[in-house]
Amino acid sequence: MARLDPGHDSSIALMAAAVARHHEVLAAEMRELSVRNGRVFAQARVPGLQPGVNGRVSGGPATTVDLDEVDLVLVRTDPPVNDDYLRGTYLLDVAERRGTAVCNSPGALRSTNEKLFALQFPDLVPETVVSASAEELTEAVQQWRRAVLKPTDAMGGRGVVLLEHGHPNLAALIEIGTARGRRHVVLQRFVDDGTGSDRRILVIDGEPVAALRRTAKAPDFRCNMAVGASAAPVPLSSVGHEICTALRPELIARGIAFAGVDLIGNRLIEVNVTSPTGLREIDGGAGATVGRVADEVLCRLLAHVRSGPVS
Repeated sequence: MARLDPGHDSSIALMAAAVARHHEVLAAEMRELSVRNGRVFAQARVPGLQPGVNGRVSGGPATTVDLDEVDLVLVRTDPPVNDDYLRGTYLLDVAERRGTAVCNSPGALRSTNEKLFALQFPDLVPETVVSASAEELTEAVQQWRRAVLKPTDAMGGRGVVLLEHGHPNLAALIEIGTARGRRHVVLQRFVDDGTGSDRRILVIDGEPVAALRRTAKAPDFRCNMAVGASAAPVPLSSVGHEICTALRPELIARGIAFAGVDLIGNRLIEVNVTSPTGLREIDGGAGATVGRVADEVLCRLLAHVRSGPVS
């Protein structure tokens, strides 16, 4: 928790909104989950967070918490979705089966790859190739002239590179990205809408609630806030509404209650389901202790709370 930035991290925005509504907030990491006699426990702590305080978050001593007694578990673990992450979701399966609301659903976190999920909507995404073949990827770059290569399991712009036909580093970048043909990557035709930015739409139960424009910090082309992009709230566009409407049935079917839908121009780029962010920026940045949108998201997620175990 000490690494979380209260001025940026949506996890802190949601914690602050919960505290302001007089809910008890506890925090634990995936490695602090355990199962005993069919019940799920967490070594959890109360975060040192109070309304009006905008410093780093601390945690007190850990206590054992039975997830049967928890109303809502918000899974906010960042990628990569590796073996440690997957083991945590398997334990949360047990808690969900016993009646604790878990958002997003552990099964959805396993089955919904943030970079690949959008491929189920081919009419919405840019031209895309997923491959480990240097020959196939090079051929696509030659055809498109410019393309974006990204790993399938990272976040925050890590490993994302711009490829150009004829560039002397083209072969080397593809070789590095694919680990010499051993790892699949996503290659998408470069979309240039003339703004140097993308849009993040925060979605609850498939319905858009707010949007954010993220503008790359030149000369970098990446629009990720983690690499210095600036961000500001923007109105929801008609295209954004249409894309969210198209995604909604599948998001609901998978148990994805909270998502971040990323667009460039009128094209769907990816769907963030592990730890959608942007609440602080939408609600006014570091000065907003409890923002309107963070409060709305929290209240909408609390609607998923169920009473009693599943029989």
